[in-house]
Amino acid sequence: MRLQREEKVVIVLLLMALGSLTVAFWAFGPEDGSGVSYASAKDSGLSSVQGEVLEMKPTKSGGNLILRLDSTSMQIFIPASAGAAEIRGKVRVGDRISVRGKVSVYNGAEELAVSRAADVQVISA
Repeated sequence: MRLQREEKVVIVLLLMALGSLTVAFWAFGPEDGSGVSYASAKDSGLSSVQGEVLEMKPTKSGGNLILRLDSTSMQIFIPASAGAAEIRGKVRVGDRISVRGKVSVYNGAEELAVSRAADVQVISA
């Protein structure tokens, strides 16, 4: 089966469009490839992230709280001294929240450490 000239032109144009979309996605996509956008204040060392709460669990000791969001692979660490009990009372799995804290490394993985309960805001329940 031989392709007509017009069909060849259409195939070339489709390949060019696909190539352009690939380059645009690569150039304008997230820098780290995770699909997560962080708002950072470089001078203060603080970052914020928004997402839906997938998991909420207390630590085995100390009364701390760990949250996992759908928008990031980082865990959210809320120490007892920062109001973990208060946050446990107002946030539920499935809520969309905004969290502000300091990015740190724990056991080789990044986490967002919250310093006060007011840094966790429920956007929608």
